[in-house]
Amino acid sequence: MDYNTTRPRLTLPEYGRNVQKMVDYALTIADREERQQCAEAIVKVMGSIFPQQKGATDFERMLWDHLALISDYKLDVDFPFPVTVISKEEGEHPRLDYPKQQIDYRHYGHTLEQMIKSLPTLPDDDDRQQAVELVVAQMAKSLATWNNTVLSPDKLANDLHELTGGQVEMTISPQRLEKIIASARALTKPINNKKKKK
Repeated sequence: MDYNTTRPRLTLPEYGRNVQKMVDYALTIADREERQQCAEAIVKVMGSIFPQQKGATDFERMLWDHLALISDYKLDVDFPFPVTVISKEEGEHPRLDYPKQQIDYRHYGHTLEQMIKSLPTLPDDDDRQQAVELVVAQMAKSLATWNNTVLSPDKLANDLHELTGGQVEMTISPQRLEKIIASARALTKPINNKKKKK
């Protein structure tokens, strides 16, 4: 079986393996005129992969530079522009690091956790009470989505207490809290529910 993991690494993966094969084939053509025609055809194919960039400045020049890079600068043809030598490192896209922030409760997510932890910084007034209620409503939705069975007033109060370091306590009335929980359960479907057999 032929897997991509066992094949040679692509110089510019955005063009795909077929373009790489065409370039490899062009390198084997002995007749210069035929090789030139093949290179021009490859550039047309490369341009068709990104049709939205056709009007971009120096688009054709970029394609020819990429053709030269894919061939490891071994393709002997008449380039319509002076070839810009690009190192393989420059041609590769920079690797993005995976976010490394610590999340105490993954089911709430990083953003909601940061919102909860910022509650103690708000002045203790009606605005803070509204912010607490909004945050608790979002906590209830996240819990209902993650695991509906653990969603309860006690769970919300305990998580709020822990994530704020004991600086914010649940001050929402039991009736209002029950409405928030009922609304969260109605709006969300748990992701770990098994499909019912027909």
